[in-house]
Amino acid sequence: MRPVLASDLLCAGRAVLAVAPESRVAMARRLVAAAEIADAVRQSSGARHPEFGDGTLAAAARHAGMADERTICDPDFAHALILLLLALVYRGQADRSR
Repeated sequence: MRPVLASDLLCAGRAVLAVAPESRVAMARRLVAAAEIADAVRQSSGARHPEFGDGTLAAAARHAGMADERTICDPDFAHALILLLLALVYRGQADRSR
């Protein structure tokens, strides 16, 4: 995955917020995985992934669909951002622990 910028987090947070609350953890994980897949394609072929974009979290979020913009202090949006940050922190942890 390409480096994550604040704009990536905001877009991805909106994509997490766009799904039902019980699906948000899975969506956060899917977005991170999609960005990693897209970046691998970009690095190997020089082309964008047809579904997930250029390897940024924002591109993966745009493909998934995003809720309307909210303020960061909105409790639901803040929680979506937390879930996304946790997905980023823990990505690939199972692979590293083997």
